[in-house]
Amino acid sequence: MPRTLRTTDHETRPFLEIRVRGLHLTVEHVPHRFLTLITTLGGAFAGVIWYPR
Repeated sequence: MPRTLRTTDHETRPFLEIRVRGLHLTVEHVPHRFLTLITTLGGAFAGVIWYPR
């Protein structure tokens, strides 16, 4: 008999959880679009800064 995985029996862990005094930030899933945007802008900024050297 095949076993099935029940997702309701256990809690999934968040991707990122930060607790600092009164601040509690929880990110459930990886924000792929946001990470892509930040990486693209960071690379372009680094190129602009280091190109004249």
